[in-house]
Amino acid sequence: MLKQLSVFLALLSGFILLFSCSAQKKVKRAGTGEIHDQYQVDQKAGFEGGKRQLFQILSSNLEYPEEAILKNIQGRVIVKFVVENNGTINNFEILKDIGAGCADEIIRVLQKTQARWNPAKINRKRVRSYYILSVNFRIPSDDSQPYIQDETN
Repeated sequence: MLKQLSVFLALLSGFILLFSCSAQKKVKRAGTGEIHDQYQVDQKAGFEGGKRQLFQILSSNLEYPEEAILKNIQGRVIVKFVVENNGTINNFEILKDIGAGCADEIIRVLQKTQARWNPAKINRKRVRSYYILSVNFRIPSDDSQPYIQDETN
């Protein structure tokens, strides 16, 4: 009886282990996926209204950080992020920063554009991809906004 119970427990624990490994793999595949670079896709990711609309939103919402103005900081900030296959954006990575809160300001405004992105496609299937955006900060001489430049092409 003791031998049968130990065999039963061994089989049961093996089954549980096998099931949990299988479930973890499924969760991992569902929550992640390969992130493609722009040159790997048939159709690049982009803002739903096009570049002009993206630039308009960024221009009208970006605020030159006060610290950057006081310290006379100008220059280019480059941010890379992931456009998910459902049109949301995340995983912001600053590739180049000039400091004084400029990179944080770009991310703040980009987060307002959630779910307004068209994902990249490979064989008509939506895929995750990287998007790179460059913003030149120049201290406005009047009420102008920082210059926005896209470097994905």
